Amino acid sequence: MPTGHGKARSSANAPDSTGLSVNEKILKECHELYVDKSSPERGLVYIADTVGISLLAPRKKITVMLMGNHSAGKSSFINWYVEEHIQKTGVAIETQGFTFITSGKKRESLTGNATFHLFPQFKPMQEIEGVGDYLSTEISTSKQKKFNLVMFVDTPGLVDGDMLYPFDVNKSIEWLGGLCDLIFCFFDPIGQALCKRTLNIVERLNEHDSDKIRFFLSKADTAGTESDRQRVLMQITQELCKRPGLNKCGFDMPTIYIPSLTDRPRCENNIDRVCKTIEKTINQTIQNTLNTLEKDCFAVTSKISDIVEADNKAWEYNLKSKCISWMLSLISLLLTTFVALTFLIGTNRFDDWLRPVMVWFGL
Repeated sequence: MPTGHGKARSSANAPDSTGLSVNEKILKECHELYVDKSSPERGLVYIADTVGISLLAPRKKITVMLMGNHSAGKSSFINWYVEEHIQKTGVAIETQGFTFITSGKKRESLTGNATFHLFPQFKPMQEIEGVGDYLSTEISTSKQKKFNLVMFVDTPGLVDGDMLYPFDVNKSIEWLGGLCDLIFCFFDPIGQALCKRTLNIVERLNEHDSDKIRFFLSKADTAGTESDRQRVLMQITQELCKRPGLNKCGFDMPTIYIPSLTDRPRCENNIDRVCKTIEKTINQTIQNTLNTLEKDCFAVTSKISDIVEADNKAWEYNLKSKCISWMLSLISLLLTTFVALTFLIGTNRFDDWLRPVMVWFGL
């Protein structure tokens, strides 16, 4: 029995005959309830708009932004997670712009304009001068891990000094941070692990999106001995905790590195915690999406009920107004007739008026 239950739990989110997992189907169907492509007027967004309510369709995937100094291992992590060599890696500043990595039906590479058309939620980035020329999308057919429910955002490698970017990199990352569901900040034990630009951006992001930020010591296997690794962790932690808002209880920075089948583990690798964090966020997003769907449906039905009630009241008011108008018209007619008859009788001309009427009726 226990074995049977275990199999049931492990396959609860397995792909069905359509190739979609349960979680993927839930997010997809929720999105279709908001935006029905086959019949737009049936979508919740359209219906809400007709009654004066503005709704946004939920996204089908969570967005995970990776930031850190150059050579911190952001691109390497994405390649490992997707299990496909999508992003260039190396000690040089390979990532000079923003790259969105997502799953799709076929392998494609898109430029900035095509990216904005495919993902309209990122269109406001066009207002940041220069970003559009340094933005691209890589679509992969990989189905590894939870990639079908994740969009990664690989950000430019951050450096200090006289390095000039062709756009406002700080503003761009901060704006994206507000849109993303998770922000992974990678610090590597070599190079510029204490890059001030990275720390400054993290401090700004922490003001509004502290619950999204996760810190990791990447490339932990290159840190040397265990004492060297602890020293690096202490240095980074001290620098972070000097910043207002980042000095809080429960600060955590797991050590991670890309596992290799040929090398022996040199230190504790918590890269599975990164995957679990992503999976937990996906599950939470599904719950939030269902809660939002319920709230939006209630808001729309309440608004429609208010409109119907107001319309009924207006109809009743108009009906009463018409009845009163008809009664006043009838009273006015009777009064006019009475006055006319009184005048005719008073002037002895009633017979002259009555005779044609009687002839008309054949009397």
